[in-house]
Amino acid sequence: MNTQFRFDGREYLFFPQGVKYHSLYRTSRRINTFAELEYIAEKFIWLNPDFSLDKMKALFIELSDRENGNIIRTYSQSRVRTMVERVYDRKKEPYCNKLRKVIFNPAQFKTRKEKMKIVGELVSKKKRPTTERINEAIKDLWLEKEKITIQSVTERLGSTRHLVRWYFDEHQINFIKSMNKEIKQEQEISKAIEAIDILTEGGNKLKMRELKKITSIRDYGILKKAIENYQSGF
Repeated sequence: MNTQFRFDGREYLFFPQGVKYHSLYRTSRRINTFAELEYIAEKFIWLNPDFSLDKMKALFIELSDRENGNIIRTYSQSRVRTMVERVYDRKKEPYCNKLRKVIFNPAQFKTRKEKMKIVGELVSKKKRPTTERINEAIKDLWLEKEKITIQSVTERLGSTRHLVRWYFDEHQINFIKSMNKEIKQEQEISKAIEAIDILTEGGNKLKMRELKKITSIRDYGILKKAIENYQSGF
């Protein structure tokens, strides 16, 4: 499920220059697009290179079924099989958005707060985070579609609000507000796509009135974008 390291009984490993780390563990957020499903397949076969192709196809067909609660819409089995075959043949190293400096031993449970404290002591050294590090944390939050706040950035850096607050001047606050607005819109689009899948199940015709009713979304632009994404297969 994640890149393996040898801990020899240690609570964590520290890599000052950072190390690539791939993980298949996700939050409760469901898979939003077919591209995201393919990225998960890339990580899966990279972490499990000897896994059977037939078993991998069966696994991802199961994962891509909306009824299982892992994805917002169901994709055809033929499309999933073709994608898995392509990924299986390439076995390329998946994109890694950032290097990890601290890897915790999964056999020794620690709370998120305890982990962030250790990361802060090892990495931050109680120094003010650089613009580059803060921008990296914001980018990660954006990619994961999580709301960007001083607190969420602070936790991502393992720092303190006092040491991070300097970055959030009026210009940056306005820019982040626009990013959060886009994140909210994408979340609503995903919610609308899920509703479209339910309404059109069994070949039923999509009705905008019913779509508005089931989602409580009144922004026509968001509903229109959701329909476009649904029809294009994203």
